[in-house]
Amino acid sequence: MPILQNRRWPMADPYFLQSLGLSGFRAYLQPKTFDFSKKRCLAIFAPNGSGKSSVIDALEFMFSKDGTLERLGQRTINNQAGPVAMAHNLSEEAKIAPAVTIGVVSGKDATNGSRPATGTKRPIPAVATTLNACFAVPPIIRGHALRTFVEIHTPEQRYTDVANWLQLGPLVEVQKNIRALRTQVKAASEDGTALQRADTQLARKTAQVVKAWDSVAILAYANTSVLAPLDAVLVLMALTAGDPAYIELEVRAKAEENKIGLAGLRQISNAAAALWSEVTDAESGKTVVGGAIPTFDAALGALSAAVAEEAEERGKAASTMFQALWKAAEPLFAEGVPAPAVCPVCETPVTDSAAGSAGAIREHIAKHLEELADYAAAKKVLDAAKTAATKAHTQLVAALPGLIGLLGDDEAKLKADLIAYQTGIAGWPQAAVPASADIVASIAKLLAMLDQAIVDIESKQGDHTYIKAKTKIDRLLELQSERDLALRTRTQLGKLSDALTAQATIISAEIRKKVQTLLDKLQTPMNDIYKRIQGAGAAPIRLELPAEDDTNQQRLNLLIDFAKNRTGVQPGGYLSDSQIHSVALALRMAAIKQFNAGAPIIALDDIVTSYDADHRRTIAGLIATMFGDCQILITTHDERFFNYLKDQLEAKAWHFTRIIGLDPAYGPRFADHKVSDEMIEARWAAGQSAANEMRQAEEEWLLGICRDFGVSVRIRPLERAYSYERSELASALAGLLKDAKLVPALVPGVNNRFLDSLVKGEIENFGSHFQDGPYGDSSIGDEKARWEEFKTFRSQFACKKCSRTKFQRPFTLKKPVCAHNGCEAQFEFAAAAGAA
Repeated sequence: MPILQNRRWPMADPYFLQSLGLSGFRAYLQPKTFDFSKKRCLAIFAPNGSGKSSVIDALEFMFSKDGTLERLGQRTINNQAGPVAMAHNLSEEAKIAPAVTIGVVSGKDATNGSRPATGTKRPIPAVATTLNACFAVPPIIRGHALRTFVEIHTPEQRYTDVANWLQLGPLVEVQKNIRALRTQVKAASEDGTALQRADTQLARKTAQVVKAWDSVAILAYANTSVLAPLDAVLVLMALTAGDPAYIELEVRAKAEENKIGLAGLRQISNAAAALWSEVTDAESGKTVVGGAIPTFDAALGALSAAVAEEAEERGKAASTMFQALWKAAEPLFAEGVPAPAVCPVCETPVTDSAAGSAGAIREHIAKHLEELADYAAAKKVLDAAKTAATKAHTQLVAALPGLIGLLGDDEAKLKADLIAYQTGIAGWPQAAVPASADIVASIAKLLAMLDQAIVDIESKQGDHTYIKAKTKIDRLLELQSERDLALRTRTQLGKLSDALTAQATIISAEIRKKVQTLLDKLQTPMNDIYKRIQGAGAAPIRLELPAEDDTNQQRLNLLIDFAKNRTGVQPGGYLSDSQIHSVALALRMAAIKQFNAGAPIIALDDIVTSYDADHRRTIAGLIATMFGDCQILITTHDERFFNYLKDQLEAKAWHFTRIIGLDPAYGPRFADHKVSDEMIEARWAAGQSAANEMRQAEEEWLLGICRDFGVSVRIRPLERAYSYERSELASALAGLLKDAKLVPALVPGVNNRFLDSLVKGEIENFGSHFQDGPYGDSSIGDEKARWEEFKTFRSQFACKKCSRTKFQRPFTLKKPVCAHNGCEAQFEFAAAAGAA
């Protein structure tokens, strides 16, 4: 297959992580960078909820195409928190931009990239895209998700996953497309919808006489029900357009079309009835006259009456110009209202007016308003009559051409009269309307003649005409053509389905061979890992495709021979929890090692939850012996497993660290994390107190030097087994120095022993603890002076021979010695650095 020839093979120089930085991401508020330039692999131990999994989350986020974590999702829904949960909740307050940064090296070529963890657009950097192209198998293995592949995934899902691991995704799509096409073609070849539709139309066209396709029955129906009522001699021998009877039917239908038949008579009758008709009501027995001409005549009569009525009322209400005045005056002279003494218009006293009194004025106003109301009603009737007449005129003008166009030479006189009437009507309202009595009489005579002609034709042939007969036969021929086409299509689709099945069988067989070959390559290392974990006697796991004759080859079965009478069974139903865990772990790790050669990076997050101590040690040994060429990042909350890793893995390639606490205002605190001088000075440069950082730095130095010197401390209570206060460490160191007769030089400006000063920590406590006094703010000047004193004291703890600061004290020695193999000089205090 050509697709297999273009497969991406691993590069000569594989990619490895050189650094991983987290800033404001998940549990990490302050920036934290993991350096892999000297030690390629990393193991982190921490209790649950301390931020260890955030390191693996950072890798998943960096390589995620959607810029989120799978368990968080794209938006807040159901139990998913969405991308917003990736940013530390205090990042905005601390003005820290949440982001993940990686450095990558391939041979001598190094590159890096950063990805923001906030905002709607979180573009994946180019370096992550490059690594993603090398990850045929996802490099992150989480303990809680291992069982999914074994127990939850369907065979189809497993097949898709493994095919992508094997870089056979295009072939999987080919299989899917061929299978989908074959299914569609097969379904189409068996689809009888078109034939059913033809039968339904046939039953409708034959008035349910023939309900299913039967050529003989259809031919009999055409001869007896369609042709026989017209001509008993006209018989079709076959339902084809070339049959002699059909050819004769075409000739007769054309001849019938050239003369007025039943349909034409009815059309003329309808056109005439649109102008004038006379219908007798069956219930009342009354004769009702209708049509455009009577309607227009009635509208003209109503209009004439309305004009006369409006003219008469207009004369009575000649003073309509005073209507508004009368309306305004009516409430002033209403009954029960005090009447004005003078006219509100001309200021003439009411008693001196023509009416002489308020009552007479009231009667005068009422009379004229009544006359105005009658006129308004007459005007409204006139307007309605004009509208009705215009509408009736429009309908008449539109109806006249309908009858005029249908009349032939036999009705030439009526046609001429109608044309003359049409001309007269068109001139209304500017010209007088011609009389309609003669036209109405002529139309009535025409309708009577048409009705008689229709009755005569119907009595002879009913509703049968050669034109309708030909139309029915043509529809039967069309249905026959549609059915024949459907039958031919089904036949061809059936042949195509058989051909596709044959081709799909050949293609699937070739793909199956290739997939099975690659599965065999994966199966051996998978079983090696599985047996290494579960023991040599563990039954091997098989990765099997369906049988060759199975039409659905896109399935991957995970099988095991549990017992002689339980062969080829699913592991989920027979294996223990740790065994199922081991199957999934072995498959994933074998696949990563086999197919991720371009970037052999493996991230393991709490993978030993289901194992006992022996199995954990075995897994540690497995990583040491089989994955030495890989870059592995491990996070675990199991301290025994962490110790096994330290015991069996090479220190030169592995960096082991533990998280000793989660500081909400900082992030995870690592055992090897130290507060540097630069961090303290940066706080002061920003105008902020560094008392907390000073306390942390002093405690870290005390813990380190006490560990190197092997001081004796009291065993702590169980709930605080590894937590020592600064005062305890300083006192224990002072005791050891006193017993060894080692006396540090006094720190300038401090009159007592500086270790006693460390026990108290007055300046640090003053700046880092709440003070009740009104002047409780810390002093940066005091902090700086204190820090210089501490650095002066700290500088004495250096080897006088090689100036190194790492020491050890075997049990047989009273005094510490330099930890450097080439030195091992007995400890003596070096000269103190200059004081501030």
